[in-house]
Order: sequence, then structure tokens, then C-alpha cells
Amino acid sequence: MTLADWLTKNNLSDADFADRIGVSRQALHRYKTGARRPHADILTEIVKHTGGQVTANDFFNSKKEQGAPEAVQP
Repeated sequence: MTLADWLTKNNLSDADFADRIGVSRQALHRYKTGARRPHADILTEIVKHTGGQVTANDFFNSKKEQGAPEAVQP
């Protein structure tokens, strides 16, 4: 499950969850959107605070990494 999906499912804001795991709201937003991957210590907190529903693998299985073509601009 993606972090974004988990936050939506559990009705939590970025700010609330960021406080729980000890990062800034901006950092959490970057993790949630895939713009940045969390370091191991933050991944541990994410897994812990999501009850294992979001795992480290969820940050490494993006369509971009699986070879999906990027949108071509005309």
C-alpha cells in the first residue's frame, strides 16, 4: 500500500503523520509523492506507525522504475 493511500484511508493529514514519525510536513509530502525516498530510520518509523501496512518495498515499486514510458511533450 502506498503511503498516500494509507494516509487517505486513515484520514490523516501530512502534518499529523509527519509529527508522528519525526519529519517535516514537506519531507513527508516528498515521500508520499515519490519525489524522495525516506532513509532507513524513517522507513522504520513509517512501517511502525502504519502497523506494517506501508513497507519499504512500497517506496521502490514505482511505475517509473519498472520501465513505464514517461509522457512525451510535443
